[in-house]
Amino acid sequence: MASARAQSTSWLLTTSSVLLFATLCAAISEYAPGLSESYYAKACPQAPAIVEKYVTKYLKKDTSFAGAFNRLQFHDCWVQGCDGSVLLNSTATNSAEREAHVNFGLRGIKEVDEIKAALEDACPGVVSCADILMLAARDATVKAGGPWWPVALGRKDSRKSVDLLADGNLPFPVFNFALLTDNFARKNFSAREMVVLSGAHTIGNTHCNGILPHLYNFTGGNNATDIDPALNKGFAAFLKKHCPQGNRTNTILIDSTAGKFDNAYYKNVLAGKGIFITDATLIRDSLGKEIVTSFAQAKSTFFEEFAAGMVKMGNLGVLTGSQGEIRKKCQFVN
Repeated sequence: MASARAQSTSWLLTTSSVLLFATLCAAISEYAPGLSESYYAKACPQAPAIVEKYVTKYLKKDTSFAGAFNRLQFHDCWVQGCDGSVLLNSTATNSAEREAHVNFGLRGIKEVDEIKAALEDACPGVVSCADILMLAARDATVKAGGPWWPVALGRKDSRKSVDLLADGNLPFPVFNFALLTDNFARKNFSAREMVVLSGAHTIGNTHCNGILPHLYNFTGGNNATDIDPALNKGFAAFLKKHCPQGNRTNTILIDSTAGKFDNAYYKNVLAGKGIFITDATLIRDSLGKEIVTSFAQAKSTFFEEFAAGMVKMGNLGVLTGSQGEIRKKCQFVN
């Protein structure tokens, strides 16, 4: 009887352990089906090193490329998924994502093409443009002093790119907190994840195009002196100096420490120095202000959650197997 009870208890413990292990494995499974950190281990083991080499080269030339590569990942993944569609050129019959209003001033396309050419020399037809974007964003962040995260690989490239899809999916720099949270919720991201990924604005530069609505005619009354009241007055004057009314193409550093990935962004937002309306609006909402304050106080928390957010983003709408192609050149379908 005791032996039977012992065997029963042992079976229950073993079964419980197996179930717990399975649950834990499911909980820590971070990648979309078909993706793996070792995907190119046999076909092109040097791929990550080649991408890192070129990212290092670009950042030595211009530290703002860290922001450019981060923006490319976000602007790719948020439209159709992480499929390299943001890199495609328009054709005679189709206006591609890069022509969308929300993609004004997008940088890094030429640099990604250069990385792709080096990978084609080393391993022809193996590494996708979509995967290059993932590796470049991670490496650029690390080299700017930010967190490291594992990058799962194995995405295929899309053959489709449409400007209206970009304008319909990506958040515009004039969005308020409610619009931002709704936009991210449609991709299954929480308000906290929205605020943490907004922290990518701690690196790089931007054109004045997205800043102008912050500085002139803010409430739509055709008044050039109508500035976003959330802006620090001294900072508003600084922005106006660099972004005169109507000038969309001047560029300005996006953050007080724009060459370094840190949590200064959140400190700036709290001080009324958010460079876009989407930055300033984060503290107009009580939840947003609470999250911004927590990241301003704890850089390690911001780094940890930013890395997790980038991994999660990398799973959006991936194409694997026969669903897409490996482009020979990132700006053109094969």
